[in-house]
Amino acid sequence: MFKLNSFGKAAAIFTSLSMAVSLAGCSSSNSNDDGTKQENSETRIVETDKGEVEIPANPQRIVSDYYLGEFLAVDTKPIIASPYALDNPYLAEYIGGIEPMNITSAETSQEMIAAAEPDLIVTITEADYEKFSKIASTVYIQDGKRSDEELFKYIADLVGKESEAENYISEFNQKVEESKGKVHDIVGDQTVSIVEVWPQQIYSMGSHFARGGHILYDLWGLKAPEAVQKSMVDGDTPYEVISLEALPEYTGDFILYGILSDTDASFVEDSQIWNILPAVKEGKAMPYEQVAWMHRDPITQSKQLEELTAYFEQFGE
Repeated sequence: MFKLNSFGKAAAIFTSLSMAVSLAGCSSSNSNDDGTKQENSETRIVETDKGEVEIPANPQRIVSDYYLGEFLAVDTKPIIASPYALDNPYLAEYIGGIEPMNITSAETSQEMIAAAEPDLIVTITEADYEKFSKIASTVYIQDGKRSDEELFKYIADLVGKESEAENYISEFNQKVEESKGKVHDIVGDQTVSIVEVWPQQIYSMGSHFARGGHILYDLWGLKAPEAVQKSMVDGDTPYEVISLEALPEYTGDFILYGILSDTDASFVEDSQIWNILPAVKEGKAMPYEQVAWMHRDPITQSKQLEELTAYFEQFGE
């Protein structure tokens, strides 16, 4: 199953995905993809993080300022999406025809969205909720309130594709189980760590901040170095900024290693401390593409599972 969403704060468990559904005929005028109008569309009431909201029963023109892979995983394509989500290489084959949101300013985003005449807006940004609500039915999803699996089901329900989400999750979990034994046979009691380099900063991450951590520690049950395990796997800390000198304490027998785009990582890679780490000396440092691994939607996690499995398998007999 997918991991608890936690970006910079402890995630609260959202234990109910009950959607209060009330079908009712109402007169509305929304644009289809071909520019024609659909009249008298049905609507329903859904429970959101801003209370009950009336949305189309079958939304056709969706805008999302953050969530994208969740929609694409159930074969639903928004008309406008966050440029950050669109930059995710794992989603590249699915995003044809989606317009990147103009994020030059709040005003340009709002103008672009209004001009597109959406019938549903899904936002992670509470500050934009009232403005978006004046344009179309808007669902605000609070960051950190749901696990990734719960979030996926919630979004799938908004477009009437709960069963598709359940099938996707079931297939993912089956792949996890198929790979778990093989990976454990290879890794054994060795530790696995995640390190990411930003300009003059080094981040250590556990299971709460994407980068494959949920798969490594929660689903496969691999162990992190003690300093990481205690606070960032067993605890709720999403990440820690560490010094170069602290790398030996926060890195394990295997290292997943990412670099923020356009970052000069030489202060790490050229250092003696980095180059004498056992994982680096033994070729057990796996580089990952930060722009892709920072996401944790269903498609991204499925791709990460494949790459992580292939990575560890190369160390098998």
